[in-house]
Amino acid sequence: PPVHNAPMMRASLLTLVVAFMLSACGSDTTEPDATASPTASETATEQAAPTQLSFGDAESVTWQPTADVSGELTLQVDRVRAGDFADFDGLAGSGITQDNQPFYVDALIVNQSDLDLGGLDVPLYLQDSNGTLSPPWGFARPFKPCDSGPLPVPFAAGDRADLCLVFFGSPGAGFESVTFQPTLDAAAVTWTGEVAEPVLGTKPRKKPR
Repeated sequence: PPVHNAPMMRASLLTLVVAFMLSACGSDTTEPDATASPTASETATEQAAPTQLSFGDAESVTWQPTADVSGELTLQVDRVRAGDFADFDGLAGSGITQDNQPFYVDALIVNQSDLDLGGLDVPLYLQDSNGTLSPPWGFARPFKPCDSGPLPVPFAAGDRADLCLVFFGSPGAGFESVTFQPTLDAAAVTWTGEVAEPVLGTKPRKKPR
């Protein structure tokens, strides 16, 4: 089953649901189950010029995840790290290969509204050098390299959350930007900067099955 649902903010941007499962590749190795959010359309067009920022810059945005909920957030993308494919040992049957570079995005989010926004997915996406806009993965169990997921519960007025989000670029693509775009006709906010090199783990790299 999906790890979390975010139809209210992704339905207008995303067109195809693709599920990925991380399974154990050995009897002594346990990996978390993962579900990718729907795959973003490669044909989306922006109706207004984006706000272009650098890593570490903060931006206040209005976000309406449902018809009855409208909140104010401060978003700050601090760092993008190139992930190590060895972190995803046991990945099978998803179409993801070593041609799909993983990225870990560190972001700070502050709730500037009077509403509790806990458990919701903020519409942050990774745009790669192929022009593909990809949503983050969600995990059913803690994923040590980057515990990607929705806002914590509760997430009340004034609360701050340091999130790490997992993304995969399209085959052969590099990083272009992190993008906040809640609807197709909304002006995007983008963050760009240098991608940090991965810190390799202790597990040997294995080819995907």
